[in-house]
Amino acid sequence: MKSKIPTALLIATIVTTSFLTSCQPPKPAALSNDQVVQVVDNTLRAIDAGDYQSFTQDFSEDLKNAIDEAKFTSLADMLLKASGKYISCAGSEPALSNKQGYALYRLACKYELESVMVTMTFKVDGDHVEGLFFDSTNLRKASQ
Repeated sequence: MKSKIPTALLIATIVTTSFLTSCQPPKPAALSNDQVVQVVDNTLRAIDAGDYQSFTQDFSEDLKNAIDEAKFTSLADMLLKASGKYISCAGSEPALSNKQGYALYRLACKYELESVMVTMTFKVDGDHVEGLFFDSTNLRKASQ
């Protein structure tokens, strides 16, 4: 009986700790929400302009190495065909969440043909883009 009390106490402590840590607000990148929106806007404008240098200016070295100019051109072509030209992300507040030490910002952006959900990933307390993802109905169809 004595050995069950510490086990029950241990389980209760683990459950309580898990509950309390899941209720904490997500940890941000080193940028303000306004700065994140500006980075997203600059990145999307660079895609529309076909400007690879501007596109990668806020990227980490790993992301720059992962997206070369050929992949950039392919991405730009797919976005233009599926979603049209980029209009703006104005008025959209980024939603922040965390995953494995990264701050994920999701932002609804307007394109000519549809709304595109843009997710930009930074390390928690970081200021370089570590990941960039696009999601929309037309983009899903185009990628099949």
